[in-house]
Amino acid sequence: MKILFPVISLEMGGGARFIYHLANALVDRGHEVEVVIPHKGAQVWPLRAKVTRVPELSPSYMPEADFILPNFYSTVYPAWASQKGRVVRLSLGYEPLWVPESEVARQTYFHDFPILCISQWQRQIILQETGRNSTVISCGVDHSIFHPCPKPSTSTSRKSIFYIIRDPASGYTWKGGNDFIMVIQELQQSFDFDLVITLPEGIDFTPPFPCRTLSSVTDHEMALLYGQSDIFVYNSYFEAFGLPPLEAMACQTAVITTDCGGSRDYALNGVNSLVVPPSDIGQLRDAIAYLLTHDQERERLATNGYHFAQEWTWERTAQQVEDFLSSL
Repeated sequence: MKILFPVISLEMGGGARFIYHLANALVDRGHEVEVVIPHKGAQVWPLRAKVTRVPELSPSYMPEADFILPNFYSTVYPAWASQKGRVVRLSLGYEPLWVPESEVARQTYFHDFPILCISQWQRQIILQETGRNSTVISCGVDHSIFHPCPKPSTSTSRKSIFYIIRDPASGYTWKGGNDFIMVIQELQQSFDFDLVITLPEGIDFTPPFPCRTLSSVTDHEMALLYGQSDIFVYNSYFEAFGLPPLEAMACQTAVITTDCGGSRDYALNGVNSLVVPPSDIGQLRDAIAYLLTHDQERERLATNGYHFAQEWTWERTAQQVEDFLSSL
């Protein structure tokens, strides 16, 4: 079948990465996949799918396909109005929770076409806010990239923490960056550890503590950062899924995450990770301190996380999408 993804851009970020991985996995399953993107839209990852550049995402520029999968509220109308294929709403996050045009985004969920979402929590949010049901598909991990590697701490005994900080000026106010900064400032008064921070948007960030900072990095570089770290911290207030903790698990790194919603599909407190309430600085601090000082528990969580992550693949995601579209 021919499947079309209309996208605004494919920049750094979870939604764009999902489209990139899903499109490639569907191509590998033998489908004709096309991504249509405006001339000015960025693309930071290579696609095996056909990429069509257009002046704008309007109905007249939409190519024909068996199915059109708009993944953001502003791409829904041109997909629907084009009448170029059957529309299936691919919701990678319930946009009214964070976009300025909250009501405009909400209205896109009332069109009479099926909805795919990426976690049970997101399904419940959509149902609660719109009365519309949706079908959950899983996220995946590229295990050829995200896998364990030697940790320097095994020879130095000096633990390392890895964190991804997002730019509040770009709208990422719910990612918990300020909470993490406060926690680290407290911990560094009592513990000695290394800290690595990546900045996907390349923001001008001057940390108030010693650490190593890196601007936007490739998946291979991210995998190495996950794998070489002893602890990965993820403290968003809400997420439709939240892919980084699962990728860290695949690299056999102990994960501390907030109970941010979508993570409930894979983060099991005390089993494969430590889960703390969102915005609870005290519990986040205590969880990090605990894993810094309890080697066996940290290694147990890391090992359990690694085994749990193995079933999460993009091939499985593509199979779920294929099965759903075929059922229509």
